[in-house]
Amino acid sequence: MSVSVDSLPQRSDIRMQWLQRLQGCPQFIALIAVLMLVGCSSPVSPPLASERTTVRPQASIDSTDIDELIIRAEQRPGADGNPLRLRAAEISLNNGDLSRARLILDSIVPPVDDPNQLRILQARLAIGTRDVSFALALLREVVSHQNEPSEETQLLLARLRSQAYLAGRSYLASARELIYIDHLIDGKQRAAHHERIFQTLLNLSARHLRSHAEEAITSGLRGWLSLASLTREYENDPMQQLQALENWGRVWRHHPAASQLPQGLATLSQLVANQPRVISIMLPLSGEHATSGRAVLDGILATHFAVSGPARIDVVDTTTGDIRELVAGAARQGAELIIGPLLRQRVTKLAQSPSLPVPVLALNRTSDGSGHPDLYQFGLAPEDEMRQIASRAWQEGHRNAVIISPATPWGERNARAFTDLWLQQGGNLVASTMFEDSQDYSDLVKGLLKVDQSEQRATDLRRITGERFQFTPRRRQDLDFILLLGNPSQTRSINPTLAFFYAEDIPVYSSSHVYEYADSRINVFDLNGIRFCDIPWKLNVTDRVREAIESQWDSAKGPLTPFYALGVDAYRIYPRLQQMKDVSNQRVAGTTGILKLNPNNTIERTLMWARFRDGKVIPVPMIFGG
Repeated sequence: MSVSVDSLPQRSDIRMQWLQRLQGCPQFIALIAVLMLVGCSSPVSPPLASERTTVRPQASIDSTDIDELIIRAEQRPGADGNPLRLRAAEISLNNGDLSRARLILDSIVPPVDDPNQLRILQARLAIGTRDVSFALALLREVVSHQNEPSEETQLLLARLRSQAYLAGRSYLASARELIYIDHLIDGKQRAAHHERIFQTLLNLSARHLRSHAEEAITSGLRGWLSLASLTREYENDPMQQLQALENWGRVWRHHPAASQLPQGLATLSQLVANQPRVISIMLPLSGEHATSGRAVLDGILATHFAVSGPARIDVVDTTTGDIRELVAGAARQGAELIIGPLLRQRVTKLAQSPSLPVPVLALNRTSDGSGHPDLYQFGLAPEDEMRQIASRAWQEGHRNAVIISPATPWGERNARAFTDLWLQQGGNLVASTMFEDSQDYSDLVKGLLKVDQSEQRATDLRRITGERFQFTPRRRQDLDFILLLGNPSQTRSINPTLAFFYAEDIPVYSSSHVYEYADSRINVFDLNGIRFCDIPWKLNVTDRVREAIESQWDSAKGPLTPFYALGVDAYRIYPRLQQMKDVSNQRVAGTTGILKLNPNNTIERTLMWARFRDGKVIPVPMIFGG
């Protein structure tokens, strides 16, 4: 595939877009005033050598003011303004503003003094928009036009190729590009470079990593694959992982990674040495929340016995008693870690404590957003899902949202969370509506899409003209996607209604509540086309503990599924809490999602994506390395 830098669009439309964009800019107004004065003045002679002159400094090409660079580029004739445009495009890409970068690159006037500079910027834009094949073609063009690229250029091109492959989920190819340039990396940058290689490979399963290691030709690549393989294989058992790492070190003691281990592995021996010997599990095991509490407990104990955990487990029912007193009592009896409580108000009460005697891994988040240095908050918060839906919709180019949600506390909380996140990142909320369970969804959808207004216009026209004519109603045209919140029964009724009222071409997103685990194919046909995020457990990611739990308890395949998964992940992450705190990019592949600790001691979940298609759920593989 050949890419021509001369195949650039006409500039008239681009210029008009920029002028419209800059109309309210103070720099633009000031510049126009200066240009008018200059245009009206008569030519002047250069000053004599003896005269004092004051030269007003102009912004250099290194300026970071994009608007100023574009204005100055427009002052210059033809292609003379290209260096300024290229600089402005580079800044836009650095800022993550892809749409602005595209607009600027489209305004380039041929010919370009340095075509490779343009190709590299175009490749970066293509990577950002996940146009992987175009990005790689552009980078090949750069190589073909350079006889002996410098080390700096080799590093740049390899990193861009790695990013392109990563965007296309070609993880091995992405890591290989970085491994091949490892010898060119400065010692001070090598630690970060090794982290990048390692995190990229962790996107692959242990089985695939082992297979690729057996087929690898170079020892450098094979060593990295073996290291990533043992990490994934024993990620839920730190002690076995440490033993495997020590064995790897003996075999690969001359490998580049041996002298600069990834951070998560470099601290592994300390992590194993500091494991708690007594853990107190605090859950509601009687009363209103007993069913959820027992599901969490079963998940914890099943995981504990699966790895023959060395810690002693004490179980405390939190249905009665003050949670602070229960925690203090457990600490007096030797507990070195608390897992629980489960209820939101109890977690909030712990966060308000002046001090905690031992670290606490709470299984919910505080109601007021408060925190505590010794309190780790982990739960099934809907905010995680709303954050991910907002991010996904934005990445896919949508800006105008419509929300349909149930008139329940759950529906209100989710709709409010999504709205806040969507508006914060610059999105537009076109409309929002709530429904009752027994409501006629036809009237709701027709009004939301303004099909009723279209029908009314036709009725008015027939009345005015007295003529009978064929008429097809039209829906509103100002929306990019619909966020449909509800349970499977509700969404099965609303989704076909959206298609009936001419919204079949509008993307529909939903939360994990749209999919009931192990639902029949017949039940999901009416959900066709809906994109949703959910926990890996429900999307059949291979896990031996999950399979054992499902074979033991039928309830693990129903509404209680997330609580069993929460228990499994709580047990798996407790040994790594300090590691997750100390290593900023440390992640754990859990059954509730990819888990990462943020600076506020809250564990954030990245869920899997899936889509209903022809009565089936089609999962999208996760990106483990972020």
